[in-house]
Amino acid sequence: MHVTEAACEALNDLLSRAAADRCLRLSTIQGNYRFIVDEPIEQDVTYAFEHRIVLAVSDTVTRDLWGITVDCALEAGRRKLIFRKAKQGEPMDAVREETNLVPPQWRAGEHERLLAEIADIGRQISSLRGGSKSLVREQLHVLEAAKQEKWDAIRALWAGDGGWHKKNGNEAAVAARAAE
Repeated sequence: MHVTEAACEALNDLLSRAAADRCLRLSTIQGNYRFIVDEPIEQDVTYAFEHRIVLAVSDTVTRDLWGITVDCALEAGRRKLIFRKAKQGEPMDAVREETNLVPPQWRAGEHERLLAEIADIGRQISSLRGGSKSLVREQLHVLEAAKQEKWDAIRALWAGDGGWHKKNGNEAAVAARAAE
């Protein structure tokens, strides 16, 4: 997710009557995105305009909006916030100002490893065809779930800050790779 300067300015205008420590939070309610007045927390990705945080977005929401840009459009002479696909050259996701981001080489290695595990699961699924129906059905279900988990891991690996390594206990390996 990326937020343009024009969108930050529009968000700042919307916050003109709110307390200085307040910002808008982009949240999701039943699949719909909406802005609510809130305070940012440490884990949020934040966007500022003129030294004021105008937007806070949880890491989860930024991953859901990967490749989306929040921008402004003129409609009937008024500025309106819009969500659109990122244009060529625009960032595809939020950039965190953290020094402990996951190195791209580690992400690429993990991506390759996960793809190999998905291929192995595919081979296991192919070899199960033709066995006892009830046993095969249960094994297929387990393997399909494992395969989906690997695809979810790949998505999480490349979305946001690559925080997938934290969930899976690989922080030490990432730190060692970054030190190389």
